[in-house]
Formats: sequence, structure tokens, C-alpha cells
Amino acid sequence: MAANENIRNPFIKNLQKQKKLLISINKKNKFNFKIGNKIVGKEKIIFAGPCSVESRSMIINFSKKLKKLGVNGIRGGAYKPCTFPIRQEVNGWKEGIKFKGLEYLSEVRKITGLPIVSELMDVRQIKKSLPFIDVIQVGTRNFQNYSLLDELGKIDKPIMLKRGTWGTIDEILGSAERILNGGNNKVMICLRGIIGAPSYRHVFPSVRWSPDIMMIPALKELTNIPIIYDPSHSTGYRNFVPAISKAAIVAGADGLIIESHPNPQKSISDPDQAIHIKQLSEIVKWVKKYEK
Repeated sequence: MAANENIRNPFIKNLQKQKKLLISINKKNKFNFKIGNKIVGKEKIIFAGPCSVESRSMIINFSKKLKKLGVNGIRGGAYKPCTFPIRQEVNGWKEGIKFKGLEYLSEVRKITGLPIVSELMDVRQIKKSLPFIDVIQVGTRNFQNYSLLDELGKIDKPIMLKRGTWGTIDEILGSAERILNGGNNKVMICLRGIIGAPSYRHVFPSVRWSPDIMMIPALKELTNIPIIYDPSHSTGYRNFVPAISKAAIVAGADGLIIESHPNPQKSISDPDQAIHIKQLSEIVKWVKKYEK
């Protein structure tokens, strides 16, 4: 975008006036940091794994396969909340196994050598969970949990901050700014789809959100904070995940976080959006080829 186009945008013009105050939109600031063997912001990174840690054997055995594929980190929900816990239990879905799940993920790290990504929901979980997590995920419904963000700003671990399904560009930047202002510069913004179900939802009922691909170049215009894209939640349907993964990378995303499962239809959480390992393998190969 040309400089004169920036000036015509009142929002950007207002942000430019505050550059000395805001860490997130100062383009002089570089947010490159290492996760595992990747430098985030300079190299494409792929996190993959099940939506929820279901059992010790499942997460360990599946993570071994994920490592062979070439993923760079293992994702897995331990404190895994459901939007409607009672209704979803009727459908056969279950909430996370909480701290026990983190213990299993810690074993995965020892066995595979890969960093672990998992969500924390509350400030009370931080101290106990820190030794087990390499990348702390802030879930979409917590992206404006300011007490949690303030505490995460005080620690020296990468934070994956998910955009709220309703979040505007200034709101997600404001939440990132809160973490950065606390002294933690290891922040990634994760885009995971927004409110506004597509017109074809009656055909694909698992599609709950609309992919927010255009937010990638929009954020890149304003900030150097690395952008991770979540094609699983943003589509809700496994057959859409490969195409949206590629679109996100082409649009400028610095990495992907993808839900995969050894038997997707038997996943205890979000079975329709979990992809088969063969699909994941094709995505990993494509990203590596694209990066070259």
C-alpha cells in the first residue's frame, strides 16, 4: 500500500500518531523468536495435533507420527472448555482432562523433542502449568481477559493470542499490546475465523465461522507481530482445511495451527474439522515447497 493510501485511512492515520506509544504497530520493532528449531516471523511454522488430549497412549503415539511428517510443534487441549458442555456431552463430546493432559503433553515433549502448544484459561493455571507448556495459547473467548493478558506479559514464553470471533483489528492489536507492554515480546496473533456463518451452512452444518484471510495482509500492513492461521476452526470442515491453509500462507501467514486426529470421526471434540494424517502430510509438504 502506498503511503498516501495510508493517510486516507482515518484509523491508520490515528494509529500513526500514537506510534511512539504503541509497541505493536511500530514497524521498527521486530518480533522474531525461536520456537523449537524455527525462528517465528522468518520461517514458516506448523503446529498440529488433536483438539483435545484424550488419553496418554493416543497423544504419545499420534505425536510420534506427527514428528515424522515434519510438523514443528504439537498442539493439544488440556483445559478444553466446550461452549455448551451439557449439550455437547449428549453428542458424545467431552471437555478436557485438564492438568493430567499437560502431564501427558510433557511426556510427548520428552519423546519427540517438539515444543508443546496448549491453552490456559485463567491466571490461577499459569504457575502450575508453565513447566509443561512451551507456547501458551489464549483462546478466542479469552482474548480480552485483561487479567490473564497482564500476567502473560510478565513471563518469558511465547504467547499465541487468538482473535475473538467478534474482535476488530484494533481490539486484537490492543490485546497484543497489553502483553507486549508487560515485557513479553514473544507474541503471535492467531486468526481462527469470525462470526458470520456462510450462506452454505445449511449444506455444511459444522461450518460455524467465516475464514478471515483478509485480516492477514491487513495486520501485516500495521505490525511485525507474527501471524498464525487456524484453518480448522475457521472452516469447521476437514475437506476445506487444505485449501484455506494454502490461502493463508499465500496471504502472508507466518504459520498454521491445525487440528488432526488418528481417527477424526471419533475425536471427542470437533470431529468434523479434524483432518486425517494424510491430509496433514500434504499440507506440510506444500508449505515446505512454497517456502523454498
